[in-house]
Amino acid sequence: MFILAKSFTQGKTSGKKGNDNEEPEKNFRKGNEFSEAVQGSSQGSEAFFESIVRGSEGCLWMTIEELMTRDPVTVNEDTPTEEVFSVFAKNPYHTLPVVNKKGELAGVIDLDIILEVLLLCLMPRERHTPLTARRSLGENAKEIMITHPVTISLKSTLKDASDLMMKHRFDQICVSEAGKLVGILSKRDLVEEICRRRKKEGKKEDAGL
Repeated sequence: MFILAKSFTQGKTSGKKGNDNEEPEKNFRKGNEFSEAVQGSSQGSEAFFESIVRGSEGCLWMTIEELMTRDPVTVNEDTPTEEVFSVFAKNPYHTLPVVNKKGELAGVIDLDIILEVLLLCLMPRERHTPLTARRSLGENAKEIMITHPVTISLKSTLKDASDLMMKHRFDQICVSEAGKLVGILSKRDLVEEICRRRKKEGKKEDAGL
């Protein structure tokens, strides 16, 4: 068995063409190519990350009032539910502030609530709760809204707003002062501002500034 195995090994080896060092050299070349590719990819990623930082670091320290939408569309507490549906159907809003007769922020209604009310009959029964049942019977904005919504102040920074949005998974956040609604800020506002600044930084680099 030893002789047969030895002969088989010799035959397999003798059947190879070229130098015995060829395979290690080939692997070494492949290793270098891989390292160069990884290094190039890493450098590209670093450049991309730096461009994001340049575009975001400045605007994240802006105050909310510099970017927010003032006088946002709102509904009153006694606005009929059907009218609330209509507002969402006609506008690209994700969140709609609800104000009371004093103009104070009383709550918010978002698309999740609208879908929950409209599609309650299609939801699995295990997802039916007293709250969803009550909302499905709501006749006005007050009866379907989220009360005590998370808000942010005018002098807070965009970083503060982005942290809150990420933590609570908000698409928009209401801005209030002394209980009064003064504006609304969306993730889209943040993204557009960061992209605008990145583009501006890119033009500066192209101009050698």
